[in-house]
Amino acid sequence: MKTTVILIRHGETEWNVLHRFQGLSDIPLNDTGRQQAGFAKNGLQNITLDAIYTSPLQRALETAEIIRGDRRIPVYPTDGLQEMGVGEWEGLLVSEIDEKYPGWYDVWRTAPTKVRLKGGEPFTETQKRAWKTFWEIVKKHEGKTVLIVSHMMCISSILLTIAGIPLDEIWQHPIGNGALNIVEVDGDRKAVITDWSRDDHIPEEFRLKQPFGRPK
Repeated sequence: MKTTVILIRHGETEWNVLHRFQGLSDIPLNDTGRQQAGFAKNGLQNITLDAIYTSPLQRALETAEIIRGDRRIPVYPTDGLQEMGVGEWEGLLVSEIDEKYPGWYDVWRTAPTKVRLKGGEPFTETQKRAWKTFWEIVKKHEGKTVLIVSHMMCISSILLTIAGIPLDEIWQHPIGNGALNIVEVDGDRKAVITDWSRDDHIPEEFRLKQPFGRPK
């Protein structure tokens, strides 16, 4: 009995554009983000969904509602799917992090599991939380197709765990806003990734341009 889990990162926000760390800040979608959510909706139009689970942060919740459209299915805000809190970096631009915490943004980019931010959540804890939530959802919907709308850190940590890729390589596998990530789970609870950040349903100008690093 196959269970299909589709994972989608929320649409773009203004803080994404500015390279400002969002974390748990409740930032809404911008116009581009709403359009990306609409493209994701179109990309799923021929797929029957049993339910939608979403981070409670409004950028994810709004994405989920746009994708749901007129489908008569439930949307479940789920704390286990919220973004990784970045504590003292919350709301800071990359340039401000370079100034206030010299060298640490480079560690974030090359060995993120070594970063411990005051008031934040370590990468490894985000991974454990997201992985636990993923399987809780699978168990509730065995044999069905469900959609998860979440954030870069949560989605990537789930996919990296399935693929057996170290968490420190997270930035080498970017997740586009509105892109499709699809996982098939068989009756023996073996999970296989069939699509990773597939974005052929999104026009080129709306796709992820510069996923990580300092703004150019």
